[in-house]
Amino acid sequence: MRRLLVLGIIVSTALAVPFAAGVNAAGGGVSIATVTPGAGPVGTDVGFVLAGTDASGTTECLTSSAYRLELLAPDGVLVVTGGETVAVPPDAQAGASSIRLVCYVPDATGRRVIRGLCGRFTVTDPGAVVPSPGAASIPCPATPRLALGQSVIAVERALSAAFNPLLAAPLTS
Repeated sequence: MRRLLVLGIIVSTALAVPFAAGVNAAGGGVSIATVTPGAGPVGTDVGFVLAGTDASGTTECLTSSAYRLELLAPDGVLVVTGGETVAVPPDAQAGASSIRLVCYVPDATGRRVIRGLCGRFTVTDPGAVVPSPGAASIPCPATPRLALGQSVIAVERALSAAFNPLLAAPLTS
């Protein structure tokens, strides 16, 4: 059993790491449907709506122990961490930025699986026209911190995808 677990970790890592830089570690159809607003100046509170999960999955995300909402600079560097929303701070650089959400959402077996999702947001100059939210889900920027974080999430998700059906099977038989 231990050898199987070690083999699973090695295979999961080998498969996950190439996909982690510049991609979401979401899987399972969960994504950021909208970022609201899609753009705004300093002081704007930025929120999101999830797609691919129901209301209880969204609640689970918002109350999970892994919950974290970040505003990232155009180069992918962490600007600030928020709560249910994240406020654009005075030192935010104008330009195409993004938000990053990390939380647990139930998978098809009902077991919690961690997600790492990114969404499009633009920091604007004061008085600029704020566009309406569009297609929000984007790949996470490929910075070393995010690539490592998304790799860990991808490995955990791969392990969960392999083991959760096995764990749930005795419960549903």
